[in-house]
Amino acid sequence: ARTGGTNPGHLTFTHFHQWCGEVCWKPNFADEYSEVMAPVTQIKNLHLPPREEAKRLRPILSPILNQKVPELAQRAVQVLPVSEKYDAILVDEGQDYLPLWWNALRGALRSDGEMVLVADTSQDVYGSAGSWTEAAMSGAGFSGEWAKLDVCYRLPPKLLTLSQEFAEKFLPAATRIIPQPKQNELGIERCDLQWVQCDVQDVVSRCVNAVLAMMKLTGPGVGASNADITFLSSSHEVGRQVVEELDREPWGISCAHTFAESRAEQNRRKMAFFLGRPSVKATTLHSFKGWEARMLVLHIGTAMSSENMAATYAAITRLKRDPAGSFLTVVCSAPQLSEYGSTWPMFEDTTTAHV
Repeated sequence: ARTGGTNPGHLTFTHFHQWCGEVCWKPNFADEYSEVMAPVTQIKNLHLPPREEAKRLRPILSPILNQKVPELAQRAVQVLPVSEKYDAILVDEGQDYLPLWWNALRGALRSDGEMVLVADTSQDVYGSAGSWTEAAMSGAGFSGEWAKLDVCYRLPPKLLTLSQEFAEKFLPAATRIIPQPKQNELGIERCDLQWVQCDVQDVVSRCVNAVLAMMKLTGPGVGASNADITFLSSSHEVGRQVVEELDREPWGISCAHTFAESRAEQNRRKMAFFLGRPSVKATTLHSFKGWEARMLVLHIGTAMSSENMAATYAAITRLKRDPAGSFLTVVCSAPQLSEYGSTWPMFEDTTTAHV
């Protein structure tokens, strides 16, 4: 409903695997698609709790979604009539794509059409960016190097410097793109940056306190309200506990969030989630990738892999500069990031070891 535009029949806005399903759900390929997806459907029909469902899906999803479904879509798209093909295909978050996915999409382009792929390999949260080798690029219809846009216009200058340091310290050199400031940048807007290092058992209370502290900053002075606050969590369980705690007395703060016990309710909440809702927002790091906010509370619970680090980098860089000020509080229980956090303008170490 929110993506139809003024000419709803002229624009398709979707994600890759939904497109695959629609292309494959044709008379010649529907049965084969159902057969490929059968293991996933069987598990989903059990209506298990989200954590148990995810545990059972984990070993089977990768070969199905990364290989089998795209290969079937690549075959199915070859028989599409020209009337169902596109004049232009624009792909965002391209670092999450595999070359096979891109090549499947190429079949949906008209002969005189145009395709554009936009990617930020520093946000390689799924470990896919390394698939784009020189040979893969050539086989995907590209020639030469990526056109690189290094200048960052969205981040406050103070946070831009800290994000540069994070990228240089924690992201793989082969895929990281270090954002550069705009020339003659003054950076005079207010930007409050705080890092709270805590123990795992204190995460929920620290996140709740950080959201409440952020609410005290709103008002005419900064031109912001509670609806401008977004809470992001690296853990679905922590996120759910935080929004439940905020909803209790004495706070009574109802959040627009994507955390739920059942998978069906999670999906419903994700579809209804958007920044225009007049309340505090709460979701996961992965769900917010590609979005932005000027008042952020960020929970980081783990930093054990390159994907974790990429997700943390993506989350930190969701802050949007604003002439009236921008605000970011990080609540971190990953000890590997404590030394980095100590370089932030406001740093508080509440861990038992420190006390």
